Amino acid sequence: MKSKIITFALALSLLAGTGVFISTQVKAASLSPKVQQLIDFSEKNEASEAANLLAQLSTKEKDELANYIEFNSDKVPPVYFIIMADHIYKSDKDKAALWYYIGKFRSYQDTLMCKDKTTQSQLEVYPMLAPKTLKYVATKVNDKAYIANLMQKALDWDIAHPQRVNPIWACYHGISAFMNKPELLPESEYTVIQTKVRNEIKESINKYRN
Repeated sequence: MKSKIITFALALSLLAGTGVFISTQVKAASLSPKVQQLIDFSEKNEASEAANLLAQLSTKEKDELANYIEFNSDKVPPVYFIIMADHIYKSDKDKAALWYYIGKFRSYQDTLMCKDKTTQSQLEVYPMLAPKTLKYVATKVNDKAYIANLMQKALDWDIAHPQRVNPIWACYHGISAFMNKPELLPESEYTVIQTKVRNEIKESINKYRN
């Protein structure tokens, strides 16, 4: 199972590249055909097809995708924030670090909403998707104020963006997905899960601040 997730992760990592990130609001209808198709694949949880298309995107198309994600976080799986981190790294290292943590925190929440707990194994391969960004964060590890501020910004973003994509996307990367249709826990448990994760983040922030 882990090998399949790693293969998917490595395919997604091909998206990382150079290029200038332009913060301009973009709607799906104005995107190039490949980016529109990729978003369509992600909405249908067709991960393999999305991964293949990601590897074909040009720098301009990657910029379009990054812009779309920034203003439409409720339309794509949060893992795309991680995937795009290395793409925007050269133009804004700190923003890349923030995107990684945004993707990490919200993806973690989504995996906990799946009935199949093996979906959480995908968290182990996320670092492969943004090696440059994580290397930069590693240089800041002794700067406790920086790390605390980074996590606080990611937490603030999470709270400020209540609209979110259906967490079922995360459930497609568990063992049960190869045999049965992925399932989510009852929606009544979502708030509890979100609160749990946010409290864990707050504890980590406090450790860096103390």
